[in-house]
Amino acid sequence: MSEEKLGLELLGARVLALTAEVRDLQHRFSAMESRFSALESRFTAMESRLSGIESRLGVLEDRMSSMLGLIVRIAERLDGGTR
Repeated sequence: MSEEKLGLELLGARVLALTAEVRDLQHRFSAMESRFSALESRFTAMESRLSGIESRLGVLEDRMSSMLGLIVRIAERLDGGTR
């Protein structure tokens, strides 16, 4: 019976050790999860900023196209007036 008791004590100690390891892994996983959440929010913010930059560049592109059209019309008038 002494050997059986010793076996149960070793088994209990092993179960406690495994339980502690699982808790440690859960804490680590929770920490990683919060870090990934922070990274996700940063990427979302960066995506919003890039979207804003993209829309501003679209506006600038439209303005440049309008100015080029105006320059071409002015050049055509000047060229027509000298002929």
